[in-house]
Amino acid sequence: MNIIWMVIYLALAWILVSVASWGWMYLSARMNAQLLKSEAFETQSNDGQIIDVRDKEPYKRSHILGARNIPAINFSQGKAGLRKDKQIFLYDDNMRNAARAAKLLKKQGYKKDNLYILRSGFDQYTGKKTK
Repeated sequence: MNIIWMVIYLALAWILVSVASWGWMYLSARMNAQLLKSEAFETQSNDGQIIDVRDKEPYKRSHILGARNIPAINFSQGKAGLRKDKQIFLYDDNMRNAARAAKLLKKQGYKKDNLYILRSGFDQYTGKKTK
């Protein structure tokens, strides 16, 4: 009986931590950038800088047409090399690294009004992709 309660408590704790982690990431993304659904991301990103913050391998397999690959680690090192006068459209697999990149870019002087994150992540993107 005690083992059953232990398993239930652990499962509830895991669910609570997962929900809190996702909630914090979503809140962080909203505080530092504007979240866009797939269709809006595709139409609004035409004149902006589209940045894939995933690692090189997933980028090589497939990416949004016109995107540049700047892995998330480069943002913490201040090596993004992005123009501040153009809109920046960030995406990754699940918004987590894009939210971190947006936070770091905002700290480096980029305006929230010019930072956008693909809300659903790359897998749910319905626009043009390579391969």
